[in-house]
Amino acid sequence: MHLEVTFKNLRPRDEIRSRADALYQKLERFLEPASEGHLRVAIEHGLPTLELVVTAHGEVHKASEEHEDLRTALDKLFHNIENQLRRTKEKRLDGRADVPPHDGFDALDEASA
Repeated sequence: MHLEVTFKNLRPRDEIRSRADALYQKLERFLEPASEGHLRVAIEHGLPTLELVVTAHGEVHKASEEHEDLRTALDKLFHNIENQLRRTKEKRLDGRADVPPHDGFDALDEASA
């Protein structure tokens, strides 16, 4: 799991990078070790704009957030992406539950009937 953080129109700040890494690590239960994330932090028209793209299990999840407070925007952004990842994981697990296990005894049951 790797998170790349880029800054646009502002100085790179270690506190933002460390907070983003901490929040990204909390997503570990939804991600595989080969997952990648890219966080873009920008100031556009005086308003912090954040965009997060996470690639996991062959799918791309994308979320963006704007807020006057950068930390609040960061928290909301990771909350949104966590909801997306949770829904995707539930769909993937529910899809497996619908398929009945094939044990190879179907042909024997039909022959004996």
